[in-house]
Parts: sequence; structure tokens; C-alpha cells
Amino acid sequence: MAVMPMPTPRSLILLLLLASPIFILLSHPSSASVSHPDLILPKVVNDIEAHVVVLTAANFSSIFAVRRHVVVDFYAPWCYWSRKLAPEYAATASHLADKGLDVALAKVDATQERQLARAHGVEGYPTVLFFVDGMPKHYPYYGERTKDAMVVWVSQRLVPEVQNVSTIYEAEKIITGHSVAVLAFLDSLSGAHSDELAAASTLEDNSSLYRAINFYQTTSPDVAKLFHVDPKAKRPSLVMLKKQEEVKLTVYDGEFRASPIAEFVSANKIPVITYHHHTGSRPSDI
Repeated sequence: MAVMPMPTPRSLILLLLLASPIFILLSHPSSASVSHPDLILPKVVNDIEAHVVVLTAANFSSIFAVRRHVVVDFYAPWCYWSRKLAPEYAATASHLADKGLDVALAKVDATQERQLARAHGVEGYPTVLFFVDGMPKHYPYYGERTKDAMVVWVSQRLVPEVQNVSTIYEAEKIITGHSVAVLAFLDSLSGAHSDELAAASTLEDNSSLYRAINFYQTTSPDVAKLFHVDPKAKRPSLVMLKKQEEVKLTVYDGEFRASPIAEFVSANKIPVITYHHHTGSRPSDI
């Protein structure tokens, strides 16, 4: 009689699986998790998000008690552009923290905090807003979604509302480097007139959808001359510099108070568009 070989442990397991009435079902991804084959979502880099503060409706206002300047990214976890921004935003936060700058970068899941997002006018994702003293500056970030671009954008908004100009070198940099700037020629760099100028800067900035305007003040007659302000003129004097094809200076002749100054800046800051008529051309060619 032939002797049957003893089954090995591996063969016993295989026999048990074949004899078992249990069906092994392979999971199928739901339609919600299937993305377009051409749309590959970048992974969110969590290990560098140590400097990004997670905000909700419960703790949103508390961050402004410890930080005057706060940048908030209202994002959606499913959004391609939100996920693409996430690692660059985190890198920006780390860079600014290493520099010791007085600004916090935070994020809000707008799909979970819908009421908070609506309260700040969030209509698309991601929406990045810059807050000062708990108030949003109404110019969302529209720049490149890179760390370098965001570092520049944030840094530019950390400058004082009004910057002092005391040398010709500083004045020349303003004239050659800015498309729009406001300069006040004052008796003192502090006091009532300086406070009105700072308040005007805040008013104009908060209502601006076009761009943030840099405000400057000086007591130097030499600086005033560069801006075509008569050093012997009555102070305070205020001018707006606007660069298009050539430098244009507009003199403010109203009352030196915050509200009318802000209105003057808002009315004069947008470049004038000139249309040239070409004889014989069709409307579509102009």
C-alpha cells in the first residue's frame, strides 16, 4: 500500500482557504475618491507645517491677541490649488519664523468652517488674506504659489503704515522704485499731522481692491525738493507720485485729515488709460 505524504503547514492553509465558504471581497474605490486621471493632486507636506497655526471658529479671534499681523489661508482639502499651495505656504511660514518677523501664518478648512469663511468673503479656494489688528486687508494674494513670491508679498505688508524719509538717497529710491507713492512734508515726524497721515493710510488700504499704496513722511527740505515741493511752502504739504510713461506728481490741496486724504489717494492712484484712434481701423483692431 502506498504511503500518503504528510501535508505541509503551507498546504494545509491552502486547503482550508479553498474549502472555506467565506468569500473574500476586494474593496472598490468609491466614486468620491476617484479623481480625473490627468489631475494628480500634490501631497500636502505635513512635516514642515510646524509654523502654520490651525484656526477654527472657536480660536480664530484669539490669535490676534498675540500677533498683530496674521496671514490666513482659507482652503478646501479636496481643492487641487489648495493642496498645491500647502507645502509652499508651510515653507513660507518656516522662513518667516526663522527670520523672527512679527507675523503668524494660519490656515482654516473652509469646508468645515463655512460660516467663518463666508464672514470674510471667501468665494473660492484657496483665499489668502492678510490681517492687521484683527482686520482683514482686502487684497487677497493673487501672486505665484511659491515660497519666494509669498515671502516677498508678506514682507512688503509688514512695513509701517507711514515710513520716514530723511535722506536724498532714500527719496531717490522711492521715486525710481515705486509706481505710486504718497509723501507728506511735515514739521515733525510725530504728532497730529503724522497721526492723520497714518490713519489715511489705514483707511485707503482697507478699502483698496486695486493695490496697497506706500505712504511716506519727511521733514527734510532736500527731500521735499525732489518731490517738487517748495521747502518754503506751508506745512503740512502732501503730494502723490505716479509713474506711467513719465513721473506725474499730483498736489493735495484739501484739509489735512485722514478721510479726505484717503479719498484723494483712492481717486488719483489708478493709472489713466489713453486710447489712440487709428484711421481706417476697425473697432476690433483698436
